[in-house]
Amino acid sequence: MKILVTGASGFLGTNIVRECLRRGHVVRAFSLEGSNVSYIEEKGVELVFGDVADPAAVGAAMKGMGAVIHAAGDTSFWKKKFVSQRRTNVEGVRTVMEAALANKVKRVVHTSTVDALGYNPDGLADETWSEYNYGGMGYNYADTKREGERLALSYVDRGLAVIVINPGSMIGPYDHTLQFGRLFMDLRDGKVPAVLPGGAPWAHVTEVAKAHVAALTKGKPGERYICGGINESYRSVFAIISASVGTRPPRYTMAKWMTVTYGYLMEIFSNFTGKPPELNPGQARYMSVFPKYDSSKAEKVLGFKAVPIEEMVADAGKWYAENGFL
Repeated sequence: MKILVTGASGFLGTNIVRECLRRGHVVRAFSLEGSNVSYIEEKGVELVFGDVADPAAVGAAMKGMGAVIHAAGDTSFWKKKFVSQRRTNVEGVRTVMEAALANKVKRVVHTSTVDALGYNPDGLADETWSEYNYGGMGYNYADTKREGERLALSYVDRGLAVIVINPGSMIGPYDHTLQFGRLFMDLRDGKVPAVLPGGAPWAHVTEVAKAHVAALTKGKPGERYICGGINESYRSVFAIISASVGTRPPRYTMAKWMTVTYGYLMEIFSNFTGKPPELNPGQARYMSVFPKYDSSKAEKVLGFKAVPIEEMVADAGKWYAENGFL
């Protein structure tokens, strides 16, 4: 199958491209100009560049494709970037779906996030969960990803076979943008003074990539598939990462009010430095809760596997070390 992968040079995108190749597909890898594509420069990969919100660039990239995996997304939590984040996470979805429809693409797998669903404060949330309780929190990433997901699914009524994947926090190889690599290094160097109060679902990035590719043939149009993995607190995960880099985890856990206050201070500080804050208030509120998700549907239909956190941390650490990051 000829597959267009957007966001192909990112952490998840790189793993998706490599999984497509492993399964014998031909890939057209779409990335922003200037992106690091060294980890996807492989036989069977055609590199193209452009902005997912640019109809001309996306339309040209879509020609001749049998399927699309739309993994491009803006994960920023810097208030200064909120406008461009919405452009990518919402208008970019519209551009990709319109181009897929115009080019009679058979299937589109859209990468969303578990955050787009909200969370169940009393237990597990599955694909039917309907209470979006991140609204008004200032967590722009979740807000825009939710809007983008709903937009993507609306194209099913227009005849486009759209399947949605909702990943949790991902750890594993090819994290050359250091989404979690920075945490490994900071814990190693004793730069993390305290642990955040919440938790998250944790998934091995390779398993999430496999689920995306499996969804091309096994996913049902109009359906979501949660690839959350293991639900665990930040304290537990920080302890596992700390052990992997030979140090002790931070002793203290920040209270929610302290975490949010720190987010405000970092946001104010960023106005003077012109650099992204380590944390903003919306992200602080989000990271103060412990959302838990049920991945059984993706496990049954797509073959997704919940990998022990120790294993995903070991795989990530090995890759960082072998590639000069750690």
